[in-house]
Amino acid sequence: MRHLFFIALSMIWIAYADLAQSEEFLSPAWEKYDCHSSSLVETNTGEILVVWKGGLGEGKSNIDMPSKLGIWQTRYDGEWSAPERVHFEAESVVWNPVLCRPLSGDLLLFYRVGESPRSAVAFLRRSSDGGRHWSEPELLPAGIMGPVKNKPVVLKDGTLVCPSSIQAGSPDAAYRSTALWFDISSDEGKTWKKSGPLFPSNHPFGLIEPAIFNDGEGNLRLVCRDRALRDGKEGFIWTAFSEDRGMTWSGLERTDLPNPDSALDVADLGQGRLVMFYNHCKKERFPLSVAISNDGGKTWERKCDLEEKTGEFPAAIRTSDGQIHVTYAYEVASGQRRIKHVAIDPSRLFE
Repeated sequence: MRHLFFIALSMIWIAYADLAQSEEFLSPAWEKYDCHSSSLVETNTGEILVVWKGGLGEGKSNIDMPSKLGIWQTRYDGEWSAPERVHFEAESVVWNPVLCRPLSGDLLLFYRVGESPRSAVAFLRRSSDGGRHWSEPELLPAGIMGPVKNKPVVLKDGTLVCPSSIQAGSPDAAYRSTALWFDISSDEGKTWKKSGPLFPSNHPFGLIEPAIFNDGEGNLRLVCRDRALRDGKEGFIWTAFSEDRGMTWSGLERTDLPNPDSALDVADLGQGRLVMFYNHCKKERFPLSVAISNDGGKTWERKCDLEEKTGEFPAAIRTSDGQIHVTYAYEVASGQRRIKHVAIDPSRLFE
């Protein structure tokens, strides 16, 4: 099976200037403000809402700043609104906020709070007005993480299939493991069931933060992040598929696409056409590359780089007008990061 996953050798390289329709920074340009891990969604009124974690302080918000972090947001309705903080944790780290719009049209905001991803607990907040007001936090049951980095897939009957993962043991511990899980809810996060775990038997510490999408043939497929770099090995993107709505999954297969222990995401254009944003490197979280698939994620073709020397933790969606919107962390000269947004016309990718 492994030979099915490759980068097409006859690829046509696209210039970034010809691909991006617009680009701008969304987070504040404040001194000593760092942010990371964005998510975005199109509301039922056609606005684009973007959230991220961030706060004031020296260094990286998830490494050097262990407290006083929050969730920030901005929205686009002809122009971007001023960033506002919608959640704050005075004594802890906020991890990877994720937005989702279920069939009801209400918005769900998932996030985790804790000193590290290995000890964090998960929360859910709701909005019935496109993110202008959020409900009080709901603590999710122990063992339920919801989507830990990438957006859920909303099935035709409204079921949420949330791409999740759990890490046990610190990266430098003698005993540690990771596994992919799928937290599934048929009532917009009121009750839950789990599917998994999914992990390769010869790679117990390695795979986290899957991105799930439709393959155009009625099945689900995932791609996920590899932690092999932590063990001094080369990392790759891995993949698996489900023929029963995420309840069971095939064995994981390693692709030929490199992964430097960094997150990725996929925008689903329908009918098996997909656009993946990832770091095409084995060691560094750059460049931020764009690859496409015409066959539901079985094969990928690298098309261009959005960024050459920075750009990590992308989040991507296709909006109702057919455009692709991607946000990611962009490291500036000071070493701190800002959230950048790029809008892309996908017709240029599939010419």
